[in-house]
Amino acid sequence: MPVTLKPSLPLRIIVVGQTFDESRTVQRAAAMRSLGCSVICVPTVPSGSNYETPPSINQRIRYRIRLPGDPAKANQRILREIENGADILWLDAADMIKPAILRQAKQINKNLVLIWYGEDDMMNLRLRTRQIDRALRLFDLWVTTKSFNAEPEELPSLGARNVIFVNNSCEPTLHRQVQINEEDKIRFGSKISFIGSFEGPRANSLLSLAKIGLNVRVWGNGWADWVGRHPNLTIENRAVYNKNFAKVVAASSINLCFLRKANRDLQTCRSIEVPSCSGFMVHQRNSEITAIYREEKEAVYFSCDDELAKACFLWIDRDQQRALIGKAARRRTMELELTHQANIIRILNTALSRKLDVSS
Repeated sequence: MPVTLKPSLPLRIIVVGQTFDESRTVQRAAAMRSLGCSVICVPTVPSGSNYETPPSINQRIRYRIRLPGDPAKANQRILREIENGADILWLDAADMIKPAILRQAKQINKNLVLIWYGEDDMMNLRLRTRQIDRALRLFDLWVTTKSFNAEPEELPSLGARNVIFVNNSCEPTLHRQVQINEEDKIRFGSKISFIGSFEGPRANSLLSLAKIGLNVRVWGNGWADWVGRHPNLTIENRAVYNKNFAKVVAASSINLCFLRKANRDLQTCRSIEVPSCSGFMVHQRNSEITAIYREEKEAVYFSCDDELAKACFLWIDRDQQRALIGKAARRRTMELELTHQANIIRILNTALSRKLDVSS
């Protein structure tokens, strides 16, 4: 049964986060608007910046001491927007917002609902800033895509109230099967592709595939040192987003999905976005993701490099069967409502119902 929004509209939501085109914050804000919400976006990065913008020395230093700066002056703008009226202040991993600003926002509007949405493992101290440490107790709802972060011994033990887990999600009009031409096949295609930033364990797994004769193409940042490592390993050393992401998935026979060990991942954004594009996905196995996409029905899984290699050799020439699994994966994504819009409905319903419970 489709999830439906319970609060009466229009809701005015202030979304604080990265507002460049490649950001999923933009996708979530668009999903809110599609529900009939009035949305104001407060950028956390200066105009013209994106994922590829190199951090300054000052930013690197502040990152190391867990005290990020606010180059876009988001803290100041939040208060101006709250004064114009708001029902919800949604921080989309906006970890530079000061607790004093959140308290002032609550003073301006005592009925304001504060929501945190994040995709990282916030028990990792390097990912949890000092501002967030001091602000944890202020949020009415803390939303995480890391199921373990919602366990009592994790974020709740640090003071976070009302922690809920949601699966990762996609934008189905963007993450969809696209038509590709011969030029697209040359620009984006490969028998085996991986989209994601560099991490040692995944790099070694990809190299092991190259060494046994499989051609692999890698898209993402941080791979410069691996250019030319092996003739079967094509390192693009550049990321793909949005339409180009969908083209890589469509032009690839096999789409690999590795989990980031440093983030204790059980699923990632790509775990949902690749199937939504009707891609044939070979994913690291765990009980959480296999409950979402059923093995050899909507995805194929591996637990070690040997199993990964066997899966690639088994499926690489089975074009028709891969296509059927890819289409089934898209259907499963829609059946489970693994979309930004559905997640936002779940989150708003939870946040506002709990707020009403506390108020009554």
